[in-house]
Amino acid sequence: MINQSLVTPEEAAAMILQEERLLLAGDFALLSQLPKGNWIGGTTPFFILYPEHQVTSYDKLFVTRLPDYIVKTTIREYDRSDIQNIYIDAERLGNVFTILILPFGSEVTTTFTLNATYYENFAGRPLAGWVAGRPLDTIMTEPSYAISGVDTQPSAEKAFAMHIELPKTKYAELHTFNPYIQGKGDDITFEQSSMVLTDALINGKKRNFAEYLRETGFNPQMPFVANYSGAMINVVCCGITEKEVYLSAPVFQSVNYRIAEIDPKITEPTLTDEKILFSATCIGNFIQPNICAQYLRKMHGPVVYGEIAYQMLNQTTIYLTVDDIS
Repeated sequence: MINQSLVTPEEAAAMILQEERLLLAGDFALLSQLPKGNWIGGTTPFFILYPEHQVTSYDKLFVTRLPDYIVKTTIREYDRSDIQNIYIDAERLGNVFTILILPFGSEVTTTFTLNATYYENFAGRPLAGWVAGRPLDTIMTEPSYAISGVDTQPSAEKAFAMHIELPKTKYAELHTFNPYIQGKGDDITFEQSSMVLTDALINGKKRNFAEYLRETGFNPQMPFVANYSGAMINVVCCGITEKEVYLSAPVFQSVNYRIAEIDPKITEPTLTDEKILFSATCIGNFIQPNICAQYLRKMHGPVVYGEIAYQMLNQTTIYLTVDDIS
């Protein structure tokens, strides 16, 4: 089984010095004291971990130790000017999958979120990852950080990726788990694609979106959901001011959204946890204890502000498995 657990900074440092290849998540103060090595990480104090399901820790790090069968890892940094190369880089490295960590609120995150599906070689190799964040009460006011063991300098503007090469006998596969569907309420569309919203078309009538949400008693635990030919794609509300609504991923022009409801037919993913190398779930699922306890028992990983499964997702659980080629 892949070793995924909470460890002290001293234990994480010992693994790094033993040249283990690690994916890390934790509080900024802990990540920033680690030595150089073969690792990438991002800020969050929240984790899912069986049997507690929901864990908050400011004194331990969540670590994923990559298995011995990994052939090679390549760490690269990206910013808004070159994030479009991430799929090209993966293709050049062979039989790889990629883990990408983006800092919340950064230009590189916005650029990737808006444009990933247009990148050359999009989805040519599995790309998983997450958006690093902070506690809910400071996520909009204090920076979040991604960091790599190459130079151990935390960055609020750069993304870090680990391209991970598999032997020819194995393959990686990405999966998503979304417990939400479109509710039965109003149709909501937007005149432009954006992550900061002023107006919306509510059943075709233009309204200030913040006022509409307040008037209708919007529950911020529920995402906005678009139905893309049966695939439910969520967008999470991060904050509402007097006249504006802030999102952690964009809504897209002319796409029909509705406020979510939990799918009454949803079932727990059936894959065994031994095959899950990496997983992450949204903060929106974390604050709903029934979601974690009922459906995410096999998942172990960081709780985040955006999940990457080829492109940016919200209020979804993503997980990556590695299996033998039969």
